[in-house]
Amino acid sequence: MSRPPDLLHHPVVTAAVGTGAYAWDGANAAYRLATKVPIFGSQLDRSSNALSQRGEEAMAAGISSIRPIVSNILIQVLQQTIAEMDLTKVVRDQIDVNAIVSNVNIDAIIDRIDLVGLANSVIDGVDLPRIIRDSTMSVTTGALDGVRSTGQRATGVVNRVLGRNAEIPADA
Repeated sequence: MSRPPDLLHHPVVTAAVGTGAYAWDGANAAYRLATKVPIFGSQLDRSSNALSQRGEEAMAAGISSIRPIVSNILIQVLQQTIAEMDLTKVVRDQIDVNAIVSNVNIDAIIDRIDLVGLANSVIDGVDLPRIIRDSTMSVTTGALDGVRSTGQRATGVVNRVLGRNAEIPADA
């Protein structure tokens, strides 16, 4: 997408503004001079004030009548501009996100979070009964192995005390 020309520095625009500035300066000087003329000056000043007031009223009325049209045009231009922009790139290039985030009140955000609901959601996503069953099973298996091992050692001790053969017959 090509950039629009810089209209503020276009020769036609600067020439028109220059012409308007000269006309303004001349009219202003003529008006100041004319208001200093006896009798005529005070009449011109009163007329000028009345014309200025009427001009302000006309501009206010004119702006009110065209405001909806201008607003509609501006909204359409803005929507079209946004549609053609890569806003993500604009944000990355133009906005210091770290500066914004450094001013964020994290505690206030955390206060708005439903921690119980979040925990329940996490627990619902995990098969907690299976985890409990598996961990209980491993603890139980470990305990049974420990009892079995202790029982075998105790049997060996009892057999030695009683003077029995350490080996237990297979059919016993």
